[in-house]
Amino acid sequence: MIVGWVLLLWAAGLLQAPASQASTPPLASFDVVWQTINDTYYDPKFGGLDWNAVRAELRPKAQQAASADEVRKIIRDMLARLKQSHFVLLSPSSIDDTLPGPAAVAIELRAAPPDIVITEVEPDSPAARAGLRPGEILTAIDGHSASEWIKVEYQPTNSRARSFEIWRRAFRALHGAPGSMAVLRVRAADGREREVRVARSDEPGQTVTFGNLPPLNVRLESQELRTPGKRRVGLISFNVWMTAIDVPFGQAIDKFRNADGLIIDLRGNPGGLAGMMSGLAGHLMAEPKTLGMMKTRVSDLSFVTNPRLSTPDGRQVQPFAGPVAILVDELSASATECFAGALQSLGRARVFGRQTLGQALPAMTKRLPSGDVLMYVMGDFVTSTGQRLEGDGVIPDEVVPLSITGLAAGHDATVEAALRWVDRSPLALRPGLLLSSSDLHVRNSTRVRIASDPGTSAPETVIRLR
Repeated sequence: MIVGWVLLLWAAGLLQAPASQASTPPLASFDVVWQTINDTYYDPKFGGLDWNAVRAELRPKAQQAASADEVRKIIRDMLARLKQSHFVLLSPSSIDDTLPGPAAVAIELRAAPPDIVITEVEPDSPAARAGLRPGEILTAIDGHSASEWIKVEYQPTNSRARSFEIWRRAFRALHGAPGSMAVLRVRAADGREREVRVARSDEPGQTVTFGNLPPLNVRLESQELRTPGKRRVGLISFNVWMTAIDVPFGQAIDKFRNADGLIIDLRGNPGGLAGMMSGLAGHLMAEPKTLGMMKTRVSDLSFVTNPRLSTPDGRQVQPFAGPVAILVDELSASATECFAGALQSLGRARVFGRQTLGQALPAMTKRLPSGDVLMYVMGDFVTSTGQRLEGDGVIPDEVVPLSITGLAAGHDATVEAALRWVDRSPLALRPGLLLSSSDLHVRNSTRVRIASDPGTSAPETVIRLR
């Protein structure tokens, strides 16, 4: 199965190596990594890289390495020469590849160098009860200054990759044993600093396992919003592309089927099972359409929408036909980028937020003889219009910068931009739709029923527009 990006592996928690594999010679893992990539990489020319020469150069070094960690460094050097995302070696023996515990402070962070900002606080969580608020700047965790994460040795030239590296280190520091106390130092918008003690809590959601991935907590949330013009909009967000979200996503669509607009919030969603795109897009499109194509060494695989024309309880329905906004940011990656980029290319959705990570290659995982996990690319993805998402990622139709002052004032600028767009968008015609004169965007002699506001005695009018 195709899985998403390394963030799934890393952020999910501790990787556990089978004890029986701990004594396997590290060189065996080097050979498996090289051979796996040699057999499966989608480009048989390796982008001009002489893959056999790489093996000839590095295998003797791995053979002479004094420790398993040295072999891991050599393997990572080999992977880096491919200059592609999704080639990653993760080891349960590496501090950088593991979390110090399964629980965390229930907040969302984003790197906005030179700051790390709290963008969301889980409602009714210990973090919320401790008084943490969006828009506050995180300056330290448990005595470790945020400057330690910002001034890291590894400084990618790509600003999005650098922001991720900073976020990754801060994210790790939030974790620990369930119930353990974290001491956070935060700075408010007015410059005042304070210290907050908050208990770490388990992540909410349904725990699922898949292949070599650690257990993942999958969750989907939905709520109804109103635009400034009082239009009804459904907001759906989920944190990872796993099959556990399929049913609740369909239920949320059913709830908002007659809404005036739909917002799908995929900010911070690192990807997952790319094959789910066809089914979820089928809730938004009544005809089969090609979302994109995965090119592998041996064949091409098209991702085509699967229109959802009935519900699990047997009701005949139509996919949602109104305007769709997709929200993304610099931590949106892999399957999320493919989905957002595909619907953007088809003109079915408008994308809001910040440029995605640009790590969109389909990949798989393999447990190595050492117990480490290899994530390796086995395909390339392009949208139906031929757009390649690796590198540049998805560039929003409406870029909404991260606003620390806006967060501190209680605003979600990206959601608000999407709501304003829904107000500007033509309403999708459907049976029983009530229109006011300001909603008339219909052309070509269409008969439209205009109803008075509920609660008034004004009669309905049927008109013909030209």
